[in-house]
Amino acid sequence: MISEEEIRADLDLPIRVVGLQDNMALASPLPEYLPVQLEGRAMSLINLKLNRSAAVELDLKRMPLGHSRLSSERMNFVSSVSDVRMLRAKQALNVELDSRIDKKVPVHSKLLVNAARGFTLIGEPQIMPDSVYISGAREAISKIKSISTKETSITNLKWSNSLSVKLDLSSIPSIVDISDTAVFVQTHVEPLEYKIFSGIPVRLIGNFERGLYSLEPSRVDIEISGGRELLSKINQQNINLVIVFSRFAIENTNELEPTAHIPYPVASWQIHPEKFRLVRVDE
Repeated sequence: MISEEEIRADLDLPIRVVGLQDNMALASPLPEYLPVQLEGRAMSLINLKLNRSAAVELDLKRMPLGHSRLSSERMNFVSSVSDVRMLRAKQALNVELDSRIDKKVPVHSKLLVNAARGFTLIGEPQIMPDSVYISGAREAISKIKSISTKETSITNLKWSNSLSVKLDLSSIPSIVDISDTAVFVQTHVEPLEYKIFSGIPVRLIGNFERGLYSLEPSRVDIEISGGRELLSKINQQNINLVIVFSRFAIENTNELEPTAHIPYPVASWQIHPEKFRLVRVDE
């Protein structure tokens, strides 16, 4: 029968690396498949091809650092089909080894995160963990300064959440090992509310003769928007409105908007009135 005849066939087999020492790493990727010539019964070769039940193992134990060229003699044919033999690899393999190092690199966010209408984000979304460990050949690892998340839009949020996001590994060589391929983004979302604080003083600061200059008006109302829980923590003493005296000369004007310092991540604020006039007390 034809199925019992011994024949030869060329196949592309996957490559497996074994015996690589822990302190060494591949400095350049190997091809995924290696063309080889096999011999065996026709039916066995057909089954091997259909079931993909064979591979070529490269035993890198005791391999030196640097470049090496491996021929068929350094390759092991492994298969679940016992009556198939590898006659030869149809090409040699160039293998380059380097010393292995580990490194911790930061994760940069490429996320677009927005709250739903009527809600607001409190603070910046946090990436957790904010760094990951990578391991591999010294030269390859030294070139990697950071890893980014995939560009992802997370919108219409109405509550705080912790969501998984994938890392963008497109620029990471396949020979580099990474501790995580995904991280979490933590968001703090609250209903958006508004609160008006009245009679807040506006201070004139900088180098000028005290008692000679003042601002009109001297007190204002400020409307602050932010999360419901956040707004409940803010009191008038937390709001600091200032105008630097030298700005009037630098900007060549006698009316300026104050700078607001509020020690909470509010969504926005608006002052009524918006501008203040510099006046001399003796005029």
